[in-house]
Amino acid sequence: MVQTKIDQFYKVTSSNKKASIENIKKLTNHRSPIIEKKKGRNLLSKSKSFPVHENTKQSPCKLNRKQGVQNNISLNNEMNCSSKTDVKNSPTKIMAMKSISPTKYASPIINRKHIPVSNTNSKFSPKTSSPIKNALEGSQRSTNLVRRKLFKDRTEELLSATIDNLNLAKEGAITNNDINLEKVYSSRKFSYKYNPINTSASTRYEINDVIVPTDTYSLHFFLIIVTVFSNPVNCGYFDEEELDFIFSLLTLSSHAQALLIRMLKRKHSWHRISNIKYDEISNDLKPIFDELVSRSIFKSNTKEENISVLLNLLQVDEIRKICQELKMNCSKKKEDYVQSILKFCNETRSLFSGMPSPATKLRSSVNKRLGPCVLLNTRTIQMVDRIVTLLIPNRDPTETLVDVFLMILRVETNQIKFPKVTISEFPIFSSKGHLLDYIEAKNTLSDILIAIEKKQWDAVRNLGSLAAQRLPLFLEVETQSLQDSTLPRHIRRFMPGYLWLKVLSKSVDAFKKTKETMPQAMEFLRILIDQDCHMKSRKGSWFNELIKIEMFHMKNLDASVALLSDAVSHESLTEVDRLDLLDKAERLVNRKTTISKCTKVIVRHILKNGLDKARPTSQTCSIIMEGMLCGNTSQRKSTWCISNNIDQQMYGSVESFALYRYKCDGYPKGVHCEGAFPVTLFVTLFWDEIYNMNIPGTYVSLYQDAPLDLYSSEFYENRKEQIDMKLQIIRKLDSETLSRHLKTKFDLHREYTSLYHGTLFDDSNNFQEIAFCLGVEGIVGICERLIHNYRLWRAGFPDLIVWNAHTKQYKIVEVKGPKDSLSTKQQLWLDYLNHLGLNTEVCYCKSNTSSGGRKRKHEEIMT
Repeated sequence: MVQTKIDQFYKVTSSNKKASIENIKKLTNHRSPIIEKKKGRNLLSKSKSFPVHENTKQSPCKLNRKQGVQNNISLNNEMNCSSKTDVKNSPTKIMAMKSISPTKYASPIINRKHIPVSNTNSKFSPKTSSPIKNALEGSQRSTNLVRRKLFKDRTEELLSATIDNLNLAKEGAITNNDINLEKVYSSRKFSYKYNPINTSASTRYEINDVIVPTDTYSLHFFLIIVTVFSNPVNCGYFDEEELDFIFSLLTLSSHAQALLIRMLKRKHSWHRISNIKYDEISNDLKPIFDELVSRSIFKSNTKEENISVLLNLLQVDEIRKICQELKMNCSKKKEDYVQSILKFCNETRSLFSGMPSPATKLRSSVNKRLGPCVLLNTRTIQMVDRIVTLLIPNRDPTETLVDVFLMILRVETNQIKFPKVTISEFPIFSSKGHLLDYIEAKNTLSDILIAIEKKQWDAVRNLGSLAAQRLPLFLEVETQSLQDSTLPRHIRRFMPGYLWLKVLSKSVDAFKKTKETMPQAMEFLRILIDQDCHMKSRKGSWFNELIKIEMFHMKNLDASVALLSDAVSHESLTEVDRLDLLDKAERLVNRKTTISKCTKVIVRHILKNGLDKARPTSQTCSIIMEGMLCGNTSQRKSTWCISNNIDQQMYGSVESFALYRYKCDGYPKGVHCEGAFPVTLFVTLFWDEIYNMNIPGTYVSLYQDAPLDLYSSEFYENRKEQIDMKLQIIRKLDSETLSRHLKTKFDLHREYTSLYHGTLFDDSNNFQEIAFCLGVEGIVGICERLIHNYRLWRAGFPDLIVWNAHTKQYKIVEVKGPKDSLSTKQQLWLDYLNHLGLNTEVCYCKSNTSSGGRKRKHEEIMT
């Protein structure tokens, strides 16, 4: 079978695959409206209500272009043309692409020598000069843009580049993207290829027609647009009609731009203009909304809207008056009013033929009371979503558009600072189809996370079923495309199949909640396990979940053992997965009933040959602390009486209770850290390797707190030489030098929004003291665990570190309240720390209301 390449990712050539696409699209109506594109031209492009100017000049080289230009060419800004007659030569000889690394955008407009001289017969005349000429020719316009802020002092440059790119797209020099991602990332080079300019283009965009807003919020939105489209690659994700729409946004009046951004932040539903108040924009918003409607950004025609939607826009008093007109008696609830009105109109007929029906009269009455209404066009929402996705491709799916603009505002006002990083603008979407499919999957992931948070389990199950329907085609194509592929794993996460798998995985818990849907939970887990395309490191957890269902819900022990045998053979299992499987295997062996001797023999064989090595080998000291427990012990967080003196009464969490007791026991300093401490150590020590190395595709946004490959197995491999060298140097230091170095670096970088967790150390001296206590090997050992698998080991570290700066004594403590036990990851962290020779302890807090004292008991436990 011929392998499907990444650049063919969304090209389904066989008729069977085309049919599969259509079948999946028909399965559900939930598909994002972004995918449901209309083939006809948009009303906006027909009306041309924004200025797009006709050109009357024509190039004398038009004939030569038609004869000699056939393929895409790369126009290199380092190339020099000796004369205008060079244009007559073969473009492939004169304009041969030169490999550029990192990315450079060699625009045809940066040097007049590259563009044929035009005369008065031309329909399109490229600009003779550009505000970004010098910027493009210099290294500052190349990919290595080190920027703390997105927009500072770059408005003119960004706007000029955007208009130039939009015109190049209209001329045909920038076409729809069809990027071979496999080739780009394997070569670690990317140079954008421009098509020859099409001189038959009759219109152009003029920079003088653009209105730069002065309002802060609309200016940020304006600059988001020009930032995205100043990159020529991004223009290739939009067709001509969509670029017309983009230019329409840029040419709105300042008041219209200010109103648009505020409406984008509101709920995307019908709004009564009379209820919208923005006095800082205007006292009368109707003319401004008329402008937005004329550009097809909003719609105002409510004739086709469902009458129930319009009724819900009315106030209760207004609905009550309608009921009085219809001579209806209703309760005081608005919902009851609406339902009664709808029922009355559906059941009542006109007295005479030709008379308006009650439904017609109702709509007329409702519209009269509502007055002018507006609704954001679906197209507007889609376009904004696509633009924001190109600006921040890795945006947290739980973040809304409001969150995005708030973050940008905080960055621009210096409230937060992201690390200064080198942006390598390598493409992450091969084509417009790839981008649209990614956005649909991303929006579905957002929907299911919101539904889970609100405990809307029916909605979660519906979205999970949708994911099961969407997956087959994507997995078929992506599995074939990624076979023997060198495409980085952090780039594969932008494939729609990866996100659909996440949606399916998130839905499993909802299906486990009812006996009727349990079979679907099992079916979906098998789909997740059987696919071999994405998220291989999650297979162990899926196996564990399926085994648990078979053991405890389905009571099918033979199936559990078969799954156990299959699971241990997978190479992708983590240490946590193996210890979880070990626990289930021991539960099966220890069962007294409902299990055959033959099955037990099989399980013992699995334990002996596959899982016994997963068992922790060290021992951790444990103590018991007794205190006064307050409140409901069944709650996740219990409340303890820390101090009950007459002069002072203190209450807090179980960790606070333990910290206070350790303070009384000779450890005056302590911090409740959990996973924040190893992460702080790791980030401080390896800041340069995390933030100052240019790995293609690891920084796709200016708003990142970490490189994307940090969460993959490739983080270490991409930086192996630098990390190994630093570890070698660190091991030669003494504890005092290393701790002092960590304090200096921590103070230098703590101001940035990075992987640092909040205010773990308000005083960097405490950080230095802990580092000194742990010693060089302790610090290096903790960091090495995160270097090789940050995603797995960023959590599970013990709760507390307590220390005495004078005696240099310390303890790393895991605290457990009543009925709480060590998790698998916590056991493995304690075992690892013990092997490093660090001082660990498990503190079990128990309630003793009759005594506020403390009972200490040392014992050895197997972790």
